[in-house]
Amino acid sequence: MIDATRNSSWAVFKEAYLTKNALIMLMLGFSAGLPYFLVFSTLGIWLREAQIDKSTVTMFAWAGLAYSFKFLWSPLVDGLSIPFLKNYLGKRRSWLVLMQCCVITAIVLMAFTSPVASQMNSLEMMALFAVLLAFSSASQDIVIDAYRIEIVPKSMQTAFSALYVFGYRLGLIISGAGALYLATYFGSSEELYQYDAWKNTYLVMALVMGVGVMATLTASEPNSEILTPKKQSLNDKVMGIYAALALIPMALYGIWYLLNQISVRILEMANSPFVISDTVANTASWYGVAMLIPAPIILIFLLLNQPKIKMIALNTNDDTLNSRQHGKDSLRLVLMFILSMLGFIFAFRAIGDVMIADVKHSNLVGFLLESVRFVGSSVMAIVVATALIKLGVVKKEIAVRYWAEPILDFFRTYGKKAALILALIGVYRISDIVAGNIANIFYQDLGFTKVQIADASKLVGLTMSILGGFLGGFIAQKMRIIAAMMIGAILAAATNLLFILLFNNPTAGMLYMAVVFDNLAGGLASAVFVAFLSVLTSIRFTAVQYALFSSLMTLSPKILGGYSGSIVEATSYPTFFLITCVMGVPVLFLVYLVGRYIDLGDGKFSVKN
Repeated sequence: MIDATRNSSWAVFKEAYLTKNALIMLMLGFSAGLPYFLVFSTLGIWLREAQIDKSTVTMFAWAGLAYSFKFLWSPLVDGLSIPFLKNYLGKRRSWLVLMQCCVITAIVLMAFTSPVASQMNSLEMMALFAVLLAFSSASQDIVIDAYRIEIVPKSMQTAFSALYVFGYRLGLIISGAGALYLATYFGSSEELYQYDAWKNTYLVMALVMGVGVMATLTASEPNSEILTPKKQSLNDKVMGIYAALALIPMALYGIWYLLNQISVRILEMANSPFVISDTVANTASWYGVAMLIPAPIILIFLLLNQPKIKMIALNTNDDTLNSRQHGKDSLRLVLMFILSMLGFIFAFRAIGDVMIADVKHSNLVGFLLESVRFVGSSVMAIVVATALIKLGVVKKEIAVRYWAEPILDFFRTYGKKAALILALIGVYRISDIVAGNIANIFYQDLGFTKVQIADASKLVGLTMSILGGFLGGFIAQKMRIIAAMMIGAILAAATNLLFILLFNNPTAGMLYMAVVFDNLAGGLASAVFVAFLSVLTSIRFTAVQYALFSSLMTLSPKILGGYSGSIVEATSYPTFFLITCVMGVPVLFLVYLVGRYIDLGDGKFSVKN
């Protein structure tokens, strides 16, 4: 007789979300999302308040290129291990701790650098620290993606992708809106700039990054055997109790606050049933501060109470387990990467200086010129790397093993069908990303105020996208990932038709309906697609392959998204959203082909006894 409760919805939910690894993934997602806005929008607002000119502020965005090109150094992260730390924490966790410490260091250095200080080159130093922050954060992303793929089976990837995305968005909220609230609280404003306010804000952000370090020190190293399980069990209990005390009350308060905002600002209820008194709000604030006090003590305890582990060989290219590839070869690989990147940067700037920046070009010509610039810079990096190999600085077989082998492994695994998979990766998110690129402008053209747009897209939209992510994770636990992808692709394309209804009936109610369903669909599609990429990734080359897949994921949607405005001007909003919906039809066909002809090995979820 089959146990009816074995695969019940509650059992699936418990296995997916109520485990230690689930908490760790949520915290690591938070750690990945927190630095992002500290490089982009939040830093931009700081510089604008400091009266830095717009052209200089926009140039700081170049620091974020690390997120787009992280696949270039992902082979180093995947293949090399950190000396001294590798035997203490393991390969993945040693990289995580190092990168998290680099992130914290970069944030602190930025905090103690005033962009308008009298010292020479203070702004240049700020830019340097921003680059360090972006590089460290992007490197942390590489390791977290690899960790997520290695720590759980393929059948759990969708649920853990949803948790990661949820944590990531919470990190964005803290470093975005949270940092702005803090800077205002500490006394800085557009009318009265205060450097100390921003310094304190960034120092608080550095302190909050400790969440990621605590998660890393509590996490279990993938592909390893714990030799002292009592120590690991004690760490799990300490972290579990602390997380429960810190997260549960604040989560309940956050949900109540969200319901209050929705009832007052969106539903315009005169007497909200979710009113929060000043006493409760102040108590919640002080409780949050109080939870930070024991954090350093717990962090030190976790650091000292690390269990002994024994690594299990899975990848023969791993220098942790093959000492012959350690030492000089590792240093030479790093040297080759640094020199190649210097060649890329030199060529990028040189080609940019040759181009006539002051001449206005059409979107197509501008895109082609930037493409030439990027390709030329990439060729220079390849030339430098090739020259170093020819000179014998790095052995050819080692360079091939770290950079070429992960790509060749993917094509060997899937053969001619690899092109089909790459095509699906390149276009799966095209429908909602292209439409979303012009969404706020569309709302403004319909006559909605900034407050209405913010309430809809940020307050309601963010909430629905998070719920959509969890919904996608739950659905994919009950069926094959490819089936969940089909549902996500249909919803992502179909919900664009709601904006045509909104165009013909531009009311607040219709706005919220469109935003709710669009963000639910987008969150669901995002979660199942991240899980799909995770399933594709070989356990031997997790960091490299996933970094390549994630870069390809947004390439074509971002390129086409740049022409959203031109399409609207040439046609109309209804026609544009109809086009974005039709863009989803080839995606459905690709999903069908991949599901029919390629065995992803994800199977169907079943709960263990």
